[in-house]
Amino acid sequence: MKKNINLIEKYIEFIFAQKNLAKNTVASYENDLSEFAKFIGNNDFLDLNVSEFKKYVSYLSKNFSPSSHSRKLSSVKNFFLYLYDLKLVNNTPVDFIDFPKLPKKIPKFLSESEVNNLIKKSYEDKSFKGLRTTLLIEILYATGIRVSELVGISLGDISDNYSSIVIRGKGGKQRIVPLFGKVKTVLKRYVAFLNQLKRPTKSLFLFPSNSKFGHLTRNRFFQILKNLGKEIHLDLNRISPHVLRHSFASHLLSRGVDLRIIQESLGHKDISTTQIYTHIQSSRLRKILEKRIYVDDEIKKFKKLS
Repeated sequence: MKKNINLIEKYIEFIFAQKNLAKNTVASYENDLSEFAKFIGNNDFLDLNVSEFKKYVSYLSKNFSPSSHSRKLSSVKNFFLYLYDLKLVNNTPVDFIDFPKLPKKIPKFLSESEVNNLIKKSYEDKSFKGLRTTLLIEILYATGIRVSELVGISLGDISDNYSSIVIRGKGGKQRIVPLFGKVKTVLKRYVAFLNQLKRPTKSLFLFPSNSKFGHLTRNRFFQILKNLGKEIHLDLNRISPHVLRHSFASHLLSRGVDLRIIQESLGHKDISTTQIYTHIQSSRLRKILEKRIYVDDEIKKFKKLS
C-alpha cells in the first residue's frame, strides 16, 4: 500500500535526521517496517487494531528467535509512537502486546591462548593481505572496537605517531582509543606497504576494497577470521569479530582493569551494558570452584580407601 510506504519513508527520514542513529540501525528499522507493511498487505497503518498486531506477533514468534522477534516488534512500536506524536493515530495498539522474555546470554569469548594462536597464525602470511589480516585482528583485540568501526577506519583517523585512532561510533559519536606496542609496529608496516602500492584511486580508508563502501566489509572480515580459525582447528561457532571484541573485554576484566575503562574503549553508552562481562568472570569462577570441590571430594574418597 503506497500510503503505508510513504509513512515509513517519512519516519526513516525523521530518525536519520533527528535521532542521530548509526546507518546500520536506520537500515534495520527500514527493513523491519517494510516487513511489517508486507505482512499487513492492503490494511492501512492508521486504521489497524489490536487483533492485527496479535497476528503479527504470532507470525514473529513462529518464524524468529526471541531476540529478533523483540527487535522487530520494537521497531514497529517506535514507528507507531511517532505516528501517535503526529496525532495520526489515537493510540498505539502495540502497548497491549507483550514482548518475548529474552534469556540473559553470556557472551562467547576465546581464551587468551586461543587468541594468541590466532594472531600467531596470521603472521605466517607475509603478503599484503596477510599483513592486513594481522592488523585487523591486532587492532580489534587491542581496542575492542565494533567490527563496523574497525573496517571503516580512515587513514586520517590515525594519529601522526600511530599511538591512537579516532573511532566513529554509533550515532556519529567519536572517541579516541590508544594503541600500544605490537599493534603500533604492525600499523606502521601496513601503512608503509599501503603507500607503496600506489593504487590508481587513492582510498581514504585504512582497509580499502572494491566493495560499494570503498572499504573491507564486515562479512568479508568474518570469512577471513573463520578461515584462519579453521587452520588452527578452533571451534568455528566460537569465532567471529564480535567474539574477539568480547574476548578483549573479558581478558581485561580478568586482569583487574576498571570496568569504566573497558566501557570507554567498547563505546558503550551505559555501564550496565559492559557489566555483562562480570557475568563471564562469575561463570568462570563458578566452574573453577566446582572443579575444586570435585577434586576435594575425590581426595577425601582416596584417603578413606587408604
